[in-house]
Amino acid sequence: MKNLLLMITMLFAMKISAQNVQTFTLKELPTKPVNELLTRGMISGEQGTIGYFTYKKGAVVPTHQHSNEQYSLITKGSIKVNILDKEYIVKAGQGIIIPPNVPHSFTALEDDTIDIDFFSPARKDWIEGKDNYFEKK
Repeated sequence: MKNLLLMITMLFAMKISAQNVQTFTLKELPTKPVNELLTRGMISGEQGTIGYFTYKKGAVVPTHQHSNEQYSLITKGSIKVNILDKEYIVKAGQGIIIPPNVPHSFTALEDDTIDIDFFSPARKDWIEGKDNYFEKK
């Protein structure tokens, strides 16, 4: 009887886990033109969000902050990241981790720069369409 209960519990747990699995292809994520120089694709799970940015040279993500920890990996091109009073140049194959609630901005240094970001927890402002920091002048 114990074995049967254990087996039923395991099958139930596997069924629940399988319902939450998502697969995706970065280049096929629905994209949103943020402005004429920048597009963003995104996908979210329960605990995090992945952003897939394509920058043209000179594209800017203006200074902003959020409650999410941010991991940014540049896979092509390069960006300048300003965090507080410090400037970081992040090139293809390099990354940067930005703590929660720290003001930062990004500027693309090359055309077709690709930036893959992971945020934890999930970016509620993106999910709800309330990421209005791009509208700041």
